[in-house]
Order: sequence, then C-alpha cells, then structure tokens
Amino acid sequence: MINKSSIVLPTYNEKDNIANLINEINNYTKNSEIILVDDDSPDLTWKIAQDLNIKNVKVIRRTQNKGLAASIYEGIANTTGEAIIWMDCDLSHPPSLIPKLLEALTEYDIAVASRYNYGGKDKRRFVRIITSYIFNLYAKIILGLKIKDTDSGFIAVKKEVFNKVNINPKGYGEYFIEFVYKCQKQGYKIAEVPFTMEDRNVGNSKTGESLFSLLKLGYKYCIKVIKIKFDKS
Repeated sequence: MINKSSIVLPTYNEKDNIANLINEINNYTKNSEIILVDDDSPDLTWKIAQDLNIKNVKVIRRTQNKGLAASIYEGIANTTGEAIIWMDCDLSHPPSLIPKLLEALTEYDIAVASRYNYGGKDKRRFVRIITSYIFNLYAKIILGLKIKDTDSGFIAVKKEVFNKVNINPKGYGEYFIEFVYKCQKQGYKIAEVPFTMEDRNVGNSKTGESLFSLLKLGYKYCIKVIKIKFDKS
C-alpha cells in the first residue's frame, strides 16, 4: 500500500493550465506532494504556482541545465513519497487517472498510462495520432517492449524501483522509452492503465504542431531507440 505519493510536474510556459492542474490533482489525491519544476518560464508559470500558496506544492525554478528529462529528474530528487508520478502539464494527462496508477502499484512496480491498451484512446490531432502510433510500433519491434504505449509520458513508479534504474536524463521524451526498456530488462513488473489523451486547450505544444516538427522529433526518437538497443550498460 502506498502511504504517500509525489507528483512531479515539469513546466515551461503553462500559466493558463497550472492552477487548474494543481487543483485537479489535489481533488483526486490524498497525502500527496506536488513538486513543480519550472525551466524559468517567461510567462512566470513558477510564480503563479508559488502565489497559489498551497501547502503541499513545492516550486523549483531552474535557470540552468534546462530540458524535460533534467527537470523531471531534479523534481524526483526532491520527492519524499514512496511512489513517484510524473505527467505533462497541459491537461492532456487527466489527474483523475492518478488513483488508478497508484492502485496498480499494489501488484506492480511500474504503472504506465496507456493510449493503446484496451479502453485507451488518443483524441489529439490526426497527424499526432499517426506519428505517435508509428513510432510506438517501431520502438516495440526494435526493443522488444511488451507494453503497448512506450512514450505516453504519464507514469507511476515505486521510488525504490526508480532508484535502481540508471538512465541518462537528457533530451525531451526519449528518457521515457529508455526508462521503461530498462525496467523491463531488469525484470520489474509493468502494468498498463488505459486512458484517453486529449489535445491541449490553451498554450503552445513544446514539440510543435507541424508535420515537419513531429517527423524531426520522431527521427530523434528513432536514433535514441537504436542507441538504447546497443547500449551495454
């Protein structure tokens, strides 16, 4: 049983989403802490979170070594819970799923929110759905991954397990693939919890909206998958 959970929120220019996200998380969780790690957002996301003055919210403002993976790992280093959750902050990941992810940790070591497990859906723009699906299929084939969703970016993991999985916290979403791959390789039990992924309602996507930007990101992911495959560590 998980007595305390830590939710890590990596943010950059999410001023229109952050208050709603924090309030929703607190509506769906008990005895949890929220670690918001902001990459010095020009829109002052970090200040908006601070000004909410919510007791269980800790804000970390970063001015160096920026990036999604680095933000997540700095946030995790500041957690005190037995379970760690990290998620996107644009409301594409529903906080209502957090209790189900934590419940899965009673039987599993890791719980991945999955668009492709039975009951899951992807309601984003068609170009995002297609590019994401193709990449997931590619990663599954190359790495032999058993899970269906390799890059949802929404996950719960026991902290003791996380501390035993060594990955390089660099880049954007590549870290997620490496993490679940090494968890599988080390024999940890991974559950998939279906969810519906929505498009953001406000703000701009960090990955870009054009087909070109998505293909460029997909290319980086594909190169990372090859590197993971032949990494001897």
